[in-house]
Amino acid sequence: MLRTSLIHGLFALGSRLVRRQARRELAVLRWAERADPDELRARQESRLRALIRWAYDTVPYYRQGMDRAGVSPGDIRGIDDLPLLPVLRRRDVRTDLDALVSDRAHTRDLLPQVTSGTSAEPLGFHRDRRTVPFEQATKWHSMEWAGVTPADPALVLTMERDSVRVSQVTWWGRMVGGASIPLEVIYSREPAPIVETLERVTPAVVLGYPSLLHLLAQAVLRSGRPLRARPRCVFYQAEQMGEDTRQLIAGAFGVPIFSRYGAAELSGLVAQTCERGRWHLNPEGFVVEIVSGEPGDLQARPAQRGRLVITDLRNMAMPFIRYEIGDIGTVAGDEKCPCGRTLPLLGELDGRIWEWVVTAAGLRVPAIILQRAMRFHMDLLWEYQFRQDRVEELEVVVVPIGDHGEDLQEELSRHLEAVLGGGMTVRVTPVARILREPSGKRPVLKSTLDQGR
Repeated sequence: MLRTSLIHGLFALGSRLVRRQARRELAVLRWAERADPDELRARQESRLRALIRWAYDTVPYYRQGMDRAGVSPGDIRGIDDLPLLPVLRRRDVRTDLDALVSDRAHTRDLLPQVTSGTSAEPLGFHRDRRTVPFEQATKWHSMEWAGVTPADPALVLTMERDSVRVSQVTWWGRMVGGASIPLEVIYSREPAPIVETLERVTPAVVLGYPSLLHLLAQAVLRSGRPLRARPRCVFYQAEQMGEDTRQLIAGAFGVPIFSRYGAAELSGLVAQTCERGRWHLNPEGFVVEIVSGEPGDLQARPAQRGRLVITDLRNMAMPFIRYEIGDIGTVAGDEKCPCGRTLPLLGELDGRIWEWVVTAAGLRVPAIILQRAMRFHMDLLWEYQFRQDRVEELEVVVVPIGDHGEDLQEELSRHLEAVLGGGMTVRVTPVARILREPSGKRPVLKSTLDQGR
């Protein structure tokens, strides 16, 4: 107890001395939770107008694009006017990187970054160094909603030891007793070392990708013994969590599950879930639109369900305006969240745009539909991944539990072919291990088909 109090005291002191700006940003985020929605919208649109004017005056890409479209900064008076502007695609960032940087950005303001390239080719871009305190504040804010702080120990499910980024646990995380479980331990599927790590760290929060949390929860349940100390919450990010994984986590830990949504290209967390499981957006940093059209379409109009395009209100060095992030989502409507917070809501996040199976008939079936079908077989599988290189065929790579041979393969093939509506061949391939991406993520679908990236 004394050590815990000392650690929390040191963190509070360090935060005041070193991270004053982040704490100021956090105070604003706390205020925004219960603020008047009209006031939040007015603040958001004020930032938007300033960003559009700045982009037109200082960023060649946007000035040329707005001139071609016949749009002036004064035409963008608020969020409802954003459809006047074209969508920014990943391919545009690759080909026009220099033109997207403000000609008033100082070298000291630019943080060169590269995405992991999990779902597409790696993407190079520049972060605005001045957004770092805001990014930190959004992470602290999401943890507060879950009842934990950076001073609490976390168990992080991370990538292989030989990765360039050895661990996602920071020096501060290690200081307060946090740890990581490398993938090679998770892959062993041996309950003993996994449960021993959990009981040694006694984490307040377990953080990881859903595909890794799935294996962790399986190991805990297969150990056959109750944990001496349970975490207070589980956090997931970067992948969608299926109902089968939620049930496993509920059985293994029996604690609330939280999530947060963002991207390396953006200046902080775009959205986070509350204790009721609803997605709350962050109007202090972003404008989120749900738009119609196929992936990569430049013209995008408001839709109830469709592509997410995000405007980052904070990155002035390299603005991302109407950026197609690569996800599918739904509008929440005007309902209020039972948690009492007044932040705007997002309906659902339905997964990555390129996590769609393209059928021989030209239809696109979201991988989440196939995930729901797979839950009926998860008592026989450790994990799985869909792969598609041709429109006529879908491969399902599976890691079976125990000795399940041709019967399982035939059953899976029949079930998934029926879900896809015929005209497709589903091939099931048993393997001993499904390799992760360099980032440690495991996409539910790996497709080489062009889907507008």
